[in-house]
Amino acid sequence: MKAILILAGPFSSCDSTKNIWQGMCDKNNLELEIHYLSDSTGKDIAAKHNLKSFPALIINEKVVAVGHPSEEVAKKVFVSLKL
Repeated sequence: MKAILILAGPFSSCDSTKNIWQGMCDKNNLELEIHYLSDSTGKDIAAKHNLKSFPALIINEKVVAVGHPSEEVAKKVFVSLKL
């Protein structure tokens, strides 16, 4: 199982979001694959999931979170996933 994070670009808010999700994935032994909307893979994944809001976190082919989460919200997402 792996998580995919789609980021809008190399912005400070995206870096912060990336750090939050990376930390949560590390704590849960989950591989995090990161793509940007500016690269072809990121565009393809966004189109496949009909994403319009970013950043977006996808786990097991399901969009589980969009936007910039607080660490508390990120924890709640992972608790709800029961990984």
